[in-house]
Amino acid sequence: MCDSSIDMQAGIPLDSLHNKEFSINLSSSTIMDSIDFPLSRYLKRIGLNSPPSRDEDGLKKVHAAQAFNIPFENLEIHLGRAISLKPEDLVEKILGRNRGGYCFELNGMLHLALKTLGFIVRPLLVRVFYNRTELGPYAHQVLIVTIFGQDWLADVGFGGPGLRLPIPMIPDRTFEQYGDRYRLRKDPDYEWVLQKESRGSFIDLYTIKDRLTLDADIEMSNHFTSTWPGSYFRAQKMCAIPKTWGRITLADMELTFHRDGLSNSRTLSPGPSYMEALAEHFGLVLEAEYEDFIL
Repeated sequence: MCDSSIDMQAGIPLDSLHNKEFSINLSSSTIMDSIDFPLSRYLKRIGLNSPPSRDEDGLKKVHAAQAFNIPFENLEIHLGRAISLKPEDLVEKILGRNRGGYCFELNGMLHLALKTLGFIVRPLLVRVFYNRTELGPYAHQVLIVTIFGQDWLADVGFGGPGLRLPIPMIPDRTFEQYGDRYRLRKDPDYEWVLQKESRGSFIDLYTIKDRLTLDADIEMSNHFTSTWPGSYFRAQKMCAIPKTWGRITLADMELTFHRDGLSNSRTLSPGPSYMEALAEHFGLVLEAEYEDFIL
């Protein structure tokens, strides 16, 4: 891997984005068209003072702002509550109650915002490699955003190792984001694989394959992921928030600060210290007590 292949902060000139060989053509979902999206509330929630431009810089701006300000978390599942993807429920939870969510919720919210801002965006279900011994089902949602004929991968819902910024669908080019390095590779079986550098080599995060994605597919995947007893998301409570210097993650009682390639962890005690950590590090104040967790 040569340094000349690296694009800092996933930035490449717009006039170079003309190669359509790698475009993914999927039908747009309509699930996000049923409400008037409260854009001003969303922008306030992610710390932006005005709507971003409808170009690659605007996409990166809103993507990073949401990633840094709305945490990944699966706590509703562990409180025994259903995960609703209805737009009004996403707005009420994430904007009204200042909560986060997992992939279907976070990328659902980003989908709403980007469509309101005028971007061409469509959802896609992908298969996850990360932390698995074998390739998983279509149980993770991402977004494909098309700008001047170039497809970009947008994903604010992968948790710990996920993107902070979108990246263009261009193979074998390394993109550096706040110290992390990502790339997309073409694969004869899976079409695309998103990779992240870890300890000097690139590991596979998930596959991205051209397939029609309907509202019903997303609803089914969300239901399976949140309710199947063997689901990873029912196995442990999880929270994650990226920082410019690294990430903060919470896996059950293990609170970890990932900074400059080093990790520092401490184990929380059940009860008030756990709830205080949610508020302090992830901005989450639950309408529940620790004892209300059922998983």
